Amino acid sequence: MYFRAKIVGVHISKITNVILIGTGRVSWNLGNALKDKGINILEVAGRSFEKVNQLSEKFQSKAVTDFNQINPNADLYILAVSDDVIEEVASQMPFVKGIVVHTSGMKDSLVLSKFFARTGIFYPLQTFSFERQPDFISIPIFIQSNVVDDLDLLRRLAKILSTSVVAIDDHQRQQLHLAAVFVNNFANALYLMADQILTKEGLSIDFLKPLMIETAMKATYLSPEQAQTGPARRNDQGTIAKHLELLKASPELHEIYKNFSAYILTKYNRNLHE
Repeated sequence: MYFRAKIVGVHISKITNVILIGTGRVSWNLGNALKDKGINILEVAGRSFEKVNQLSEKFQSKAVTDFNQINPNADLYILAVSDDVIEEVASQMPFVKGIVVHTSGMKDSLVLSKFFARTGIFYPLQTFSFERQPDFISIPIFIQSNVVDDLDLLRRLAKILSTSVVAIDDHQRQQLHLAAVFVNNFANALYLMADQILTKEGLSIDFLKPLMIETAMKATYLSPEQAQTGPARRNDQGTIAKHLELLKASPELHEIYKNFSAYILTKYNRNLHE
């Protein structure tokens, strides 16, 4: 439940000035999206002089490599750093007037409250890279704050970027992050395994790309249960046995294939040794 807290001396009606802390993929992509929507990025802060300068030049911002020297008068401070250093970086920052948020899917909402009066979470649920800039309009952005007015400010900023903005709690966000690991990180690991199988035979994963695209597209309009196909879905024990035979030289892949097949068979009320 969110409560209303009076923050003395704060009268802003919207977020216009942002400071980005961190120089990784999230900062790069989120900074681009904010800049495109006319949000002023006052400063970019980070430990690497080279990376901070590169990003600050891109956003026409001031470069800061000492967290202690961050401008204390911005509307919003976005800690887009790895989970393990959120608390460490926050402890080095000055006391600031604006809202301080992190972008983690897993770190709890209280990690910043020991350092700042106004805190929250601004979590865009997407995989980011330096090579590709996704359109934020369809990226869900999950927000949190225990101060009603600050939650409203975060919501209004998020709605400038995305049509999907949701206020959630820590547990819900962590479950979303867990599920995202399955559909993104683990799925990509499966692509790596497929590439390993094909490369060994002098074949290219490019042959699978139309299948990869269609699988992803199908998942957007069918439920996962409806979309499932393959030998385990059909209970094709002969094909499963042959695949396992082909994977005998790769014990790790053999075990993964066996476990995935068992999971699918169980979901459809069948048994691997039926």
